[in-house]
Amino acid sequence: KFNITMLGKTRRAGLSDYIRVCLDYRVFLMIMQYSACFGAELVFNNVLVSHFHDNFGVDLVSAGALAMSFGAMNLFARSLGG
Repeated sequence: KFNITMLGKTRRAGLSDYIRVCLDYRVFLMIMQYSACFGAELVFNNVLVSHFHDNFGVDLVSAGALAMSFGAMNLFARSLGG
C-alpha cells in the first residue's frame, strides 16, 4: 500500500479536493482535448479496417486484427508517454 507521508503530505485527498481540481478550467480543457483525441483515434481505427479491405484486398477479419494492432500499440505508447 502506498504511504502518502513519503511525499510529505499529512492527509489523503478527499472528495472536495477532487471537485476543486475538476472545476479548474485548465483541467476541463485538458479533458475535452483528450476526449477529442481519443474519439478521433477510434474513428481512425474503424476507417482503417475498410481501407485495408478495399485497397489491399485483406479479408475483414484480418483487416480488423490489423486495425486492432494499431489501437493496442496506442494503449502501450500512451502509457509510456507517447
